[in-house]
Amino acid sequence: MLINILVLLVILRLSFEKRIIESILRKQWQFLLTVQHVLFWLCFSFVTVYFYTYFVGFPNSLFRAGIALLINAAIYYLVFNYFVPAFYVTKKYALYIFYTMLVFVLVSLLRILTEPGIDGFSFIFIYTSQVVVILTASLLGISKHKFIIENDIKALEIVKKEADLNLIKSKINPHFLLNTLNNIYAAGNHTEDLQSQSVLNLSQLLQYTIYETAHQRISFATELQMIKSLTGLYQLKYDHQLDIQLDLPTSDWIEDVEIPPTVCFTLYENALKYAAIGHVPGAWIRVNANLDDKGLHFSLINSIAHPEQVRINDDYKGIGIATIRQLLNLEFGPEKYSLTTSIEKETHLATLIIQL
Repeated sequence: MLINILVLLVILRLSFEKRIIESILRKQWQFLLTVQHVLFWLCFSFVTVYFYTYFVGFPNSLFRAGIALLINAAIYYLVFNYFVPAFYVTKKYALYIFYTMLVFVLVSLLRILTEPGIDGFSFIFIYTSQVVVILTASLLGISKHKFIIENDIKALEIVKKEADLNLIKSKINPHFLLNTLNNIYAAGNHTEDLQSQSVLNLSQLLQYTIYETAHQRISFATELQMIKSLTGLYQLKYDHQLDIQLDLPTSDWIEDVEIPPTVCFTLYENALKYAAIGHVPGAWIRVNANLDDKGLHFSLINSIAHPEQVRINDDYKGIGIATIRQLLNLEFGPEKYSLTTSIEKETHLATLIIQL
């Protein structure tokens, strides 16, 4: 009977598959553990009382069953609350085995010597019951600490992810904010209307920098609007003479799709920088975005100024590409996106595909 109970508990424990109890363990693992304790002791108490009632008889059966339950409860408490955390969790397996065996032998001998009327079957029952108690306490104790460690690791991973995201954003934000202020300064000699438009674009970019980049994700529409605002500042600075073409969608889906902030914006800044737009005659940039069955597509193709000063090979990624990859890895995982760059002669192409 006791062996059947142990098998039942093992089956019960294994039946709580990770996929089923993962959500419970985040907040309710203590409740689950309590249920397992209660189930075990209900079954164990029933078997103990049944054994002593059947083989000893009233009135001594209840007294002896109570003493046996108290002794086994003490063993259970000792193994669960001390031996497992002190020895097993700290990987002192030899000490764990030594102390559990020591308790098992000493308590078994004490019960055999002190309990009256011990026969062969009672002898087997005492040993078996204590083996069941020690194994069950060990199983539940190990499970408890395993779940605690897993939850702690997950919590630390979340904290680390948030810290990494904040660090990445802190590197990106000052870069394009300073660039924007320089553009406003350069537009200072233009008409008041142009300056008003510059202030509006700056206001949008400041709002983006201060508020939007604090979010884990923003709408794709917001990201595209920032690209338009930065383009407007550049065009104002150079009297709308820049060869920049934005083929950006205006459909409703851009409000529903969300991406990490600064991803597309930083790619666009790279294109502005390496095309030396406004400084090199004939410099140009083309931007395209669309959505299909494979996901969100965002691509830029631009001319490259002064190719002898740029490392033109397969390893060229441009400033900010490594940071963008870190951000995308943290948010989506490497299997959920593709960011490729290539150079042909004096043309640079960057393509981002995000699976949605």
